[in-house]
Formats: sequence, C-alpha cells, structure tokens
Amino acid sequence: MTLLRPLCFALAAATAWPLAAQSVTGDELHALVRGIEGRSPDGRRAFIVQQLDRMGVPYEGMAFDTVRVRGERADTIRGENIIVRFGAGPRRVVVGAHLDAVPRSPGANDNGAGVAVLLGLARQLRDRAWHVSVELCFFDQEERGLVGSLIYVARDTARARHLAMINLDVVGTGEEVYVGPVDGQDDAFVLPHVRAAAESLGYPYFEEAVYPGSDYGAFARAGLENISIAVVPAGDAKRMTDMIEGMQSGRLTAPPDTASPAYPIALKVMHTPRDSSALVTPSALTMAFELTRAVLLRLDDSQRP
Repeated sequence: MTLLRPLCFALAAATAWPLAAQSVTGDELHALVRGIEGRSPDGRRAFIVQQLDRMGVPYEGMAFDTVRVRGERADTIRGENIIVRFGAGPRRVVVGAHLDAVPRSPGANDNGAGVAVLLGLARQLRDRAWHVSVELCFFDQEERGLVGSLIYVARDTARARHLAMINLDVVGTGEEVYVGPVDGQDDAFVLPHVRAAAESLGYPYFEEAVYPGSDYGAFARAGLENISIAVVPAGDAKRMTDMIEGMQSGRLTAPPDTASPAYPIALKVMHTPRDSSALVTPSALTMAFELTRAVLLRLDDSQRP
C-alpha cells in the first residue's frame, strides 16, 4: 500500500498442492507466504509460476519495460505481470495482488500474503461454472509507483466488460478487515457486495474514504470500479485513516513517532527486514481468503442470466 507516496502494504521448498483438492486452509496459505518471502524479484515471479504449473493452472505473462522521468532523472523499470484467466462470462472481475517487495524486506505480509490468497483462489475456484470472466492478476513493480497495474490498465482493450476490481494488499496480520477507499465514485456496485460478504462471515469490518494507496489506484484513475481489502491489527484501520487524514490536511507535518499509540502497528513492520512470515498468521490469511472468495462469488451471482 501507499500512503502519500508509493508505500506499499506496498518454504525453502515449494508447496505442492494436489490437483483435485478443493479446500484451502490457513496453514497452506501460510506455507505459500514462507515460500515467497525473501526471494529476489525474479525469484518471486518464478515461485508464482511454479505454483501455477504444479496446480495445472494456465497463465499469461505481461512483460513491460518503461521509463519513468522525475526531474532530470530517468529510470528504466522492468517487470512482468502474471495473469490467470478463467470463466467466459461477458463481464470481467479482476482480483489483484502485487508480487514485488521493497529491497531488503522479505515481503511476507507486503505482499506475499496477497499472493498466497490469489494462489488459493486459483486453486479452489478455477473449475467453477462462471457467469463472469475472472482475471487473477499478480502485479509487478507496485512498490515503484503502481507500474504493473498501470501498464495492465493502459493495455486493456476490454474496459467495457469491466465489472469490478478487488485489490489485496497487506492481508496477513491482524483481526479486522480494512476496506477502502469508499467514496461512491467508483465503488457503488462492488462495495455492497463487500459489506454483505463481511457481514455474512461475521468479521470485524471497517471501511474508510481515506485509504492508503495500492494497485486499485490504477483502476480508479481510469474510472473503473474498484475496492481494496486489507487485514490489519485491531485499531489499525482508525490509526491509518487518522494519520493519512492528518498529513493530507496539514494537521500533521510528519507521521506520529513509531512509539506513539497513534502509529499504525502494520507500518512498524512494512518495508522493513521484520516483514517475515513469523508475523503472518494463518487466521488472517483465512479471513482474507474467505472474504475475497465470498465477494467474488457474490459478484458472479449478480450476473446470472
């Protein structure tokens, strides 16, 4: 995830799942987080591809090579989104999670957890008879300014088919669901489905109009329906929102001190060497998986003929 600038919620052996298995447990999702954490950028992409190959799930790569100019400096940014497609309905739902991590961070919660949930969804839902088309997108280079998701949207030739985008970022630690940004502009359709899903599951639920940035922003810029889901420690939804609002309004000139009770717990770990699987929990991963699955199925049911 990002706050006021790009700041993302920003197994020694690979996990092999039986092809016929349908259930996905929190422990299995946690094993995937352990599998991807600490890997190089190429290694993170390779891990995802390996898991999809083991499940027999087809995928496509979307390689990109772009130049970003800031002032007098020009940086070349290379990466590759990995996209899984299933279903053949006339409307499209995108579920995305960024696969990259900041340098020197293991990238377990930010965002190996989101990757693990996407892989779980691919495993459980690929054989369903869908009324929509589903694209599970592992976006690259989110930490450098949402580059992979911006490239995806720029290359999209089927915007008229877009129904909703669900973004997963920082879903591996905590007890409460944190959803946003809710403003009625580009979430009027998807948000009621998220609310209903969270209520049906009985999860502690918080939604905010002010929300950290992440890949949902690429869809928002294009006016495409979107929402972002995180799972955070108790109280962090309010702490995060208060901090962002304070900095945007000028009430705060800098984030609170990290020792302050007002400082979000999730940010103490994000983008640091402490972002390891030891702090990611199967229960949080299960919350993210079950909520995203429920939202996706509700969206699909809404498109029944």
